[in-house]
Amino acid sequence: MVCPPAVHLNPVKYEDPLQFNPWRWEGIELNGASRNFMAFGGGMRFCIGADFAKVQMAVFLHCFVTTYK
Repeated sequence: MVCPPAVHLNPVKYEDPLQFNPWRWEGIELNGASRNFMAFGGGMRFCIGADFAKVQMAVFLHCFVTTYK
């Protein structure tokens, strides 16, 4: 799993990463997958919790269906 804040605060890639600078991504292609920027809400393939949520739903449905009376 990738931690987006760790990617966005990489001092090797971004000068002074802790300072608020919304223009740091200017000129970088942000439409597709990138190793340097992970958009929030970029779809299922960017959500680090999507697979975990599917497992939780499967466990809940299994328990619900097998124990319902």
